[in-house]
Amino acid sequence: MMKLSFGSRLHHLAMAATSGAKITATEPPKIVWNAGKHRFETEDHEAFIDYKLRNNGKVMDLVHTYVPSSKRGLGLASLLCIAAFEHASSHSLSVVPSCSYVSDTFLPRNPTWKPLVHSEDPKSSI
Repeated sequence: MMKLSFGSRLHHLAMAATSGAKITATEPPKIVWNAGKHRFETEDHEAFIDYKLRNNGKVMDLVHTYVPSSKRGLGLASLLCIAAFEHASSHSLSVVPSCSYVSDTFLPRNPTWKPLVHSEDPKSSI
């Protein structure tokens, strides 16, 4: 498992504030990239967002977000999404938001990430 820092604390706080996350005076939980399991997760491994790489590794399909009931309402799902989108951005990947949380909640609350969303080439192959 690789432990990476995803952006500055200020960036996390600003993004979480726009996404409806609840931030306290304590340091936000660290999100780590677990490349072997194809997920971003909290250090305690309890909350995570799973992805699949598609198109020869050029597209990250975010397929499932999970936060245990004991940790819901703390903004963890949003922080997981931020980590995944920051990773995609820094690795020149586009994102497919297959997970309903990502497509229906995170992206509408955080439209600045929409340019990373993968779209098929509309040109005809004729």
